[in-house]
Amino acid sequence: MLVEGKVAIVTGIGPGMGREIALGLAREGASLAIGARSEGRLAGVAAEIEALGRPVLHRRTDLTSRESCRALVESAIARFGGVDILVQNGHDAGDGKPVAEADPEVWRRNLECNFFGALHLVQACLPSMVQRRDGRIVLVNSGGAFQPPAGLASYSAGKAALASLVRSLAVELGRHGIRANGVHLGMVEGENVDGWIREQARQQGRDAEALRREIAAQRYPLQHIPTPQECAGAVLFLASDLSRAITGQAVMVNGGEYFR
Repeated sequence: MLVEGKVAIVTGIGPGMGREIALGLAREGASLAIGARSEGRLAGVAAEIEALGRPVLHRRTDLTSRESCRALVESAIARFGGVDILVQNGHDAGDGKPVAEADPEVWRRNLECNFFGALHLVQACLPSMVQRRDGRIVLVNSGGAFQPPAGLASYSAGKAALASLVRSLAVELGRHGIRANGVHLGMVEGENVDGWIREQARQQGRDAEALRREIAAQRYPLQHIPTPQECAGAVLFLASDLSRAITGQAVMVNGGEYFR
């Protein structure tokens, strides 16, 4: 029970990382407030958390809206009395266009979600965390913050800003007992990766599972594309007392796909 008695907010609830993070925290004793754009997925994960015997509230949340982010946090405080853990997992992948063809308005919308959404949530949680003299902030990030893939410039820029925010939070909030860290993912098994592999296989006239094995062998020292369950374990570690001496860090959780 690594987070027994703690109150955790998790955003970006879906079929992959967000769901596994929320369930992992619930299994280890936390009460949950979960947010995402999809009401249907929120309700489904909330039911899974309740089946584990843990209290949960869910609220449709738009990360681009400061009011929506604050409403999620305020709901958690009203229901559970405060907030101990914030995991910001929601993201917007952008439109995939190169910088030369980029629409600045698309970049602004992308940054509103990937960077400002985290800022809104952090600011809303801080009064409770400062009062408790304890807080664990985990911002789910990407290898794109350090090694931007072609066509993901706006996404990578937002993630680089997010990595910088983690360091600033660590410096400014450590005196209040608050820790902030980033978890930098690569490809993670799930709907998005499955769709991408199938499309690549179709374009190349190949078998999708053979291509998956080839990608795993070429990109990963562990010869394996990480699963959401495996990656969620790192978030749980950073949200627990096992990581009391860790703050301001960019933790690589990607099966060795890349190194900082």
